[in-house]
Amino acid sequence: MDVNALMDNMQGMDYEAMLESLSEMGGPIKNAVMIASIVSIVIGLLWCFFGLKLIRVWAAILGLALGFGIGAGVGAAFKLSPTVILICGAVVGILLAVLSAIFYHVGVFILAWITGSSLAVFLLRPKDGKLELACLGIGLVIALLTIRFAELIIILITGIYGAAGAGSGILSFLPFDNQIIRIAVIAVLAVLGIGVQLLMESGKQKKNNLEKARKIREQNSTANEVEKARAMLNQKPAVPQKGTVKKGTVKKTAAKKGTAKKSTAGKKEKKADTKKNKK
Repeated sequence: MDVNALMDNMQGMDYEAMLESLSEMGGPIKNAVMIASIVSIVIGLLWCFFGLKLIRVWAAILGLALGFGIGAGVGAAFKLSPTVILICGAVVGILLAVLSAIFYHVGVFILAWITGSSLAVFLLRPKDGKLELACLGIGLVIALLTIRFAELIIILITGIYGAAGAGSGILSFLPFDNQIIRIAVIAVLAVLGIGVQLLMESGKQKKNNLEKARKIREQNSTANEVEKARAMLNQKPAVPQKGTVKKGTVKKTAAKKGTAKKSTAGKKEKKADTKKNKK
């Protein structure tokens, strides 16, 4: 099979004309087109406004698709039977989906690589193997950027992709389709989606910072209470040494003695006067 020729034929197709011709048909085909457009709008809006919040869901879905493609491709390369090829694809797809859903950075990396590569393919429209590898390289660079700027990259990617999907679905219900209107609708949705996601992420970061500050305050207050308790336990009561008397006690004792002496002298004087009077 000539893959390059197949890609050329696919890129040369007028998909919009095909959708229009299908929508003009009645019956089940028209209903299927309408359902596909509604699904495109719903999924696109979810990507656009909740891309980062639902990152594990998108990563699991893309991981399943990527893993199935890798497993089936390896099985086909070894010329296995169709049943074994499907089993290989299912096993690898489920494994990659689980890894993408559980491990946050793995899911972010896979999502950024797939979406970045597909965006490069859409813009460059490669017609040979070198350009296809270049598109994969562009997607890999975008995925590597998520190591440092994971949230920002995912917000931008999901906002743009979601806006493109939702915008295309919305325009399919309109009686006219103009390229300028299409770009305007997608741009407005992308700006709104990215803005909403940035606001939600900012609020999340603020809550996390407040929670960290509260835990730090609790730890500091607990540490201070422990230090105070230790200081109170380490304090020893003062034991007065022998031969040492407080100054206040000495003064009070001296005053009492002086008063006693004065009272005794007064009594003696009274007795002497009494004797003299008797004589």
